[in-house]
Amino acid sequence: MIRKRVIVAAPIPKEVKRDAMNRLSLAIAGIVFIVAAPSLRAQRGGHWSAVNSVRGNSQAMGGFHGAITVEASEAQSAELRYWTQRTAALNRQLVDIRHVSKLRRSGDLSGELDIFQAALVADNLDRQKFLGGLSGAQHSVLKKPVRGLDRTNNAMAKAFSEIMQGSGQAQNTKLLIKGLQKATKAISTEQHEQQQLAREMGVTV
Repeated sequence: MIRKRVIVAAPIPKEVKRDAMNRLSLAIAGIVFIVAAPSLRAQRGGHWSAVNSVRGNSQAMGGFHGAITVEASEAQSAELRYWTQRTAALNRQLVDIRHVSKLRRSGDLSGELDIFQAALVADNLDRQKFLGGLSGAQHSVLKKPVRGLDRTNNAMAKAFSEIMQGSGQAQNTKLLIKGLQKATKAISTEQHEQQQLAREMGVTV
């Protein structure tokens, strides 16, 4: 009679089982990470894209509200246009004075300077009226050109003083020319600041 041999496998030690399970877990975790990494990166990129989009929209809205804040009213638009026209006329008068001063060697410019002084005073009143009518929000946004206009006004006052001294009885030609040059520069700067105000406030002048 043939006896069948039964082979009984020896039990696997617990340490070996634990090591095998750990390796299997690590392998599965590695596979999951490799598969999920592109999706995670896409999600993260989408998150930052969304954040950047929100930031961009916030900045755009801030610019939009800022534009509304400084937008000129109908009255302000009319005042700014009238003021720029007055300054342009003042500039033409100054050009005429410079031309006449070259023709009249005697330096007698009293008539022309009286007219110029009256126009200068009127221009200054227009400046004060317009800037005084700006709201607090407009002042805050437009503080750069407003400060520039204040400096220009001071420069014009000094220039006119030199013009008057140079055209007086002493007839200081050098001082007169210097004052005329300063006045020309001051008016040019004033016109530049007016144009900046017009652009910021949406006014066509």
